[in-house]
Amino acid sequence: MKISVIGAGNVATHLVTALNKISGTNILQVISRDKSHAKYLAMQVKAEYTNELSRLKPNFDLLLICTSDDALTEIVGELDVPQSKIVCHTAGSISSKIFDEKFKRYGVLYPLQTFSKNKSIDWRDVPLFLTTSDEHTEKRLLHLAKQLSKNVEVITDEQRFALHIAAVYACNFANAVMQVSQELCEKNNLDFGLLKPLIDETVSKVWKMGPKDAQTGPARRSDTTVINKHLKFLEGMKTERELYQLITQYIGERY
Repeated sequence: MKISVIGAGNVATHLVTALNKISGTNILQVISRDKSHAKYLAMQVKAEYTNELSRLKPNFDLLLICTSDDALTEIVGELDVPQSKIVCHTAGSISSKIFDEKFKRYGVLYPLQTFSKNKSIDWRDVPLFLTTSDEHTEKRLLHLAKQLSKNVEVITDEQRFALHIAAVYACNFANAVMQVSQELCEKNNLDFGLLKPLIDETVSKVWKMGPKDAQTGPARRSDTTVINKHLKFLEGMKTERELYQLITQYIGERY
């Protein structure tokens, strides 16, 4: 399959370099507003590059759009490609119907993972979720996706949107809360690494018991004495204190 890509950020970098390793797959062109980023990624996969969307060549089978949600809307409005081509985006929160009025064959290839350019990913373990316009497109994208991952599913736009929100809670919000933990440790001359066994055990219990049964702590026990002591300690950290109160209230309401 001949593939061209729009975007050269974290998702594009990981996805394109992985696709390039699949036998029979050829990356033709990388397009990014930042020409240096397009060049860097293109050099890794021996593709052409440009920073001008108007210079997209129509010799691809699949066009992957790996950009921010805001940029995606603008790009779709400017694209002019043959109806025989497949156009696909990778966003979790954008419907496949964004393509409906312009393209006959389209879809979404959504990888459920957090990506950083300098952190390698084992694509065999990355869940890939597909939404497509028709059976023929679904068949072609499934064949491609299954060469990347052992966990591929076809879902609806609505399911993918719900999954994206769930992922924000599980990944982005959880990471943000751990930043608070790290800052508290550093401000008190403590090694953040001391929390690693606790974090690892928490995650392990989530999979063994489920999040609800795995919940412990002062909020779960309704231990107001400890909660009030914590809130007093956090008086100089307004946002973090408010976050503590909100999560404590949420846990209290759940139990």
